[in-house]
Amino acid sequence: MLTDDEKNKLKTTLAEAMKNSYPKGATTTYAAAALTKSGNVYAAAQYFSDTYSLTLHGEQCALVHAAAHGEGEIVAMAVLSNEKLEKGQSTQHPNASIKGAGFTPPCHMCKQLLYESQKRSGIPMTILLCNESGEEKELPLDAMLGLYPWPK
Repeated sequence: MLTDDEKNKLKTTLAEAMKNSYPKGATTTYAAAALTKSGNVYAAAQYFSDTYSLTLHGEQCALVHAAAHGEGEIVAMAVLSNEKLEKGQSTQHPNASIKGAGFTPPCHMCKQLLYESQKRSGIPMTILLCNESGEEKELPLDAMLGLYPWPK
């Protein structure tokens, strides 16, 4: 479980990262913030590519940001988007695995990277889903993986 201070640090950093998506003025923005074992937070927003296939997701960017600072032991990843969701509304995200919640969870590619990070470090990762209505949901990454046979 994350402390209130850790949650606040993640959410504050997420809000700042939302302002830095590329390109500026994107209609939908996704940001993520990685909390490391040492207590540092590294956040980033998506970097959109016109090819779509080369777009870097917020979670990917946050992992790279932490790694660029020599920190690969991630204890938590917070995720936020500005998808237009009413309070409590279910996300329309095609990869949603959190049923009945107004959150945009990590896509399957990002869950794979988060899983690999968790496996390498040996540290169970917590996911903090946030939305612009001020709601949050905290859960272990393992709860989001389901029965999919993730590569070992």
